[in-house]
Amino acid sequence: MTEGQSANLRQSSRRRWWLLLALPVAFASVLGARAWAFGGPGMGMGFGPEEGSPGEHEGFMQRRLDKALDLVKATDSQRAAIKPIAAQLATDLKSIHKQHAQLHRSMLDAFAATTLDPAGIESLRVQASALMDQASKTITTALVAIGNVLTTDQRQTLVQQLRSHGGHRRHGF
Repeated sequence: MTEGQSANLRQSSRRRWWLLLALPVAFASVLGARAWAFGGPGMGMGFGPEEGSPGEHEGFMQRRLDKALDLVKATDSQRAAIKPIAAQLATDLKSIHKQHAQLHRSMLDAFAATTLDPAGIESLRVQASALMDQASKTITTALVAIGNVLTTDQRQTLVQQLRSHGGHRRHGF
């Protein structure tokens, strides 16, 4: 074996080891990203099961809603119509979040099993995707209902605020 072949063999061996190390890290990253994207621990707002109580999270969300309604100068009747929609959305999403957490635990258990069951893992993935679709539909339905209570100018004010603060999070209310 020549010196060049020996060097290529060492490089190839290193690549395989890095790949073997990278696969679990990539898998864990994907699971973590999905969890956070879906509303993982504390829904990305510092209110996970170990951080604060559900009441704190609800208070936080209530303050954000009030701030948004203040921004658009919502009338008392608009506030009275919107708050139950937001409360129902929170209840629905809490239920979906609990189901997703259970699926996440099942996915981790399936990955930790002595023998991997590709069909079982795929089934869990399909269930998680369906749950995410359900959450998306629930949010969209609530947004439309809230949008129907607000005027066009009020909706545009909210959108302008969201766009000026990066769209997702950091939107100032």
